[in-house]
Amino acid sequence: MSETSKYDLFMKEIESLEKEVQGYVVGAEKVEGEKSILQQKVDSLSKENDVLVLKIKELERKLNTVEEKAANTNFTKTNLDGSERENLKVQIDDLISRIDYHIRS
Repeated sequence: MSETSKYDLFMKEIESLEKEVQGYVVGAEKVEGEKSILQQKVDSLSKENDVLVLKIKELERKLNTVEEKAANTNFTKTNLDGSERENLKVQIDDLISRIDYHIRS
């Protein structure tokens, strides 16, 4: 009877270990699935990041081009305030009047 009880005890131990191992296997499969999903998200975000970096570089290139053009022009709208613009208009009107006077005479 002692042999039978040892056998039963070992079988119960084995069953307990099998259940524990099965729990670990299920947990590992769950973690592997989550890892796969997270890897897909990382890949997707990496691609999106690459696209955004390209867009940023394009916008910076355009900005540099505009800044170079603005630096090469003598005056732009942003450089003149209201009174300077009015003064410039008056001077242009005066020059047009002088040219018109010389053409008519």
